[in-house]
Amino acid sequence: MNQIVSGTSFPAIKGMQAKTEYYIVMCPLKRLSKIFTLDEGQLPVNQRAQRIINEERIPDIANYILDSRDNYVFSALTACIDGLSEFIGIGESKHEQKIGTLVIDEDAEIYITDGQHRNAAILEALKADPTLADETISVVFFTNKSLEERQRIFKDLNLYPVKTDSSLSITYDDKPDAILSKTIIFRSEQFTKLVHMEKSNLGPRSKKLISHSAVNKASKYLLGTITKNNYESLIPVAFEFWHEVLKNMPAWQLVCDDKASGGELRDESIHAHAVTFHALGLLGFHLLNNDPKWQSKLKGLQKINWSRNSINWSGRCVINNSMTNNRKAAELTCIQIKSHLNIPLTDKEQLVEKTFKEARNGY
Repeated sequence: MNQIVSGTSFPAIKGMQAKTEYYIVMCPLKRLSKIFTLDEGQLPVNQRAQRIINEERIPDIANYILDSRDNYVFSALTACIDGLSEFIGIGESKHEQKIGTLVIDEDAEIYITDGQHRNAAILEALKADPTLADETISVVFFTNKSLEERQRIFKDLNLYPVKTDSSLSITYDDKPDAILSKTIIFRSEQFTKLVHMEKSNLGPRSKKLISHSAVNKASKYLLGTITKNNYESLIPVAFEFWHEVLKNMPAWQLVCDDKASGGELRDESIHAHAVTFHALGLLGFHLLNNDPKWQSKLKGLQKINWSRNSINWSGRCVINNSMTNNRKAAELTCIQIKSHLNIPLTDKEQLVEKTFKEARNGY
């Protein structure tokens, strides 16, 4: 301790991994800017142990904090101390030696090894909401690590990352659109059988017809803006629409009755793919806003040839014998469905269709 004349101190807990001591502290958010002062991104790749920061990620994370002010959650930052530091236990017993104060010399450099985007986003959020200042985030400190060791720590921490599937993320989310889509699914015995709540990419052996992420996005196309103020009133609207669609999709009902699997339908037809759900959402938006007798229009869905081999879908959502899922494909598929149902196209849709046909015919 005598070697450190002046420095920063934190209440800390000492731990051990792979015969190496490390320390966990609770750091007030307002102190982060004073602790992590060195931007390793300015150094050549062989002289740093961190990726270059992606500025585009920061606003999204900062907005997550601000939009979830009362329930945001962050995992610990990981940092390495390059310089003098000392841990002082509160006593001599086994437990007391693990609880104490971590003192870091003021001349020491502290490198973020994992969590630089979280750190940058917190600093941005603090500018917008200073009340965050005294809230804390846990920081794991390693000491006496060479550049090579810090590079290995970064590699090890990022060695086995598994991004949460979008369907599972939506299932566990509390945003209005997520609450809406999972409510209409869980309230329906049929849709509970049809929709996979955890996986977005359904394999050929999956019995489920469609993913939660597809239903969620299709419902946003169906309803437009979904907010905290209107989602409860929109739930019965979405519930009725999707069940009317189901009533007019005999193949979907076979899946509900365990007489067919989603994998079989995806292999043969387009209506078991996300792009068609999105197209039906776009169709529903038009019907709900323009046709008081929209339910009768959906009866025409029963007569559509949904085969992937049909010329109707070629170049729209089936390209080179493979399904395509993007906004343009959904719009073109919706236009074709409208044509089958004798529903007039909007001016915008007429232009999209004209452009599509000209491109297909080589004009």
